[in-house]
Amino acid sequence: MKMKKSGPEDYFCPVCDTSVGEFAPLPEFYRENLRKYESPIALDDMETLNVRQYSCPECGAADRDRLCALYLEKRLGAPGKDARKVLIEFAPSRAFTSLIRRKYPHVEHRTADLSMEGVDDRVDIMDMGSYPDGCADAFVCSHVLEHVSDDRKAFRELYRILTPGGWGILMVPILVAADSIDEEAGPLSGAERWRRFGQNDHVRIYSRGGFLARAEEAGFSVDRLGIGHFGREAFRKCGIADGSVLYVAEKRSSAKQDVSKIG
Repeated sequence: MKMKKSGPEDYFCPVCDTSVGEFAPLPEFYRENLRKYESPIALDDMETLNVRQYSCPECGAADRDRLCALYLEKRLGAPGKDARKVLIEFAPSRAFTSLIRRKYPHVEHRTADLSMEGVDDRVDIMDMGSYPDGCADAFVCSHVLEHVSDDRKAFRELYRILTPGGWGILMVPILVAADSIDEEAGPLSGAERWRRFGQNDHVRIYSRGGFLARAEEAGFSVDRLGIGHFGREAFRKCGIADGSVLYVAEKRSSAKQDVSKIG
């Protein structure tokens, strides 16, 4: 990872490649609402959430986006001799989309969402019928599955569209102390979602074990990459909390699929 040196600026955002003096904290709005709705969730107990150094002041990238960017630099790197790879970014963010298209022009990058304007593909992640089996070599699915009613269907669809030997970044809100997934058993008010899940548009909050079990149930093997993989200095420089973890789901190459690409 190449980092710019610029006087007193002590931090670096690998999403926009900018040195910054500091990252901005998580908006107080979240803590205020957790108190207002008497939630037992403590933000400091959420995995991969740096409350004090949350977002980049230049591009707005969250700490989890910066962690993903560190991985893409290792995984995508310079163009190779292989055929052009297809990477699908679900629920894209402007900063992250800009990163991929700027730094990895050798990758065919597609954006996908059900309701967002301006995406390449309008798809329901629980039923991506417009995508053939094995159409993608990689995907980025970060903080999407906590919004969908049936995440098991979404896990299976992500597995289906991935080519054998392909990989995807899978990130969800994980409450480190939780023993199991807490999810909606019926329609809940926004206040109750704040209390149980930490946000009014979430339908579940994951335990680490529950998240891994559902990914593996769909067929994925999952690597957990933390500070030992990226290095303590990279985490410090990029404002990533020491306990942060990047989950990379792999589809074993022995899986049998039709590997036609998106047309």
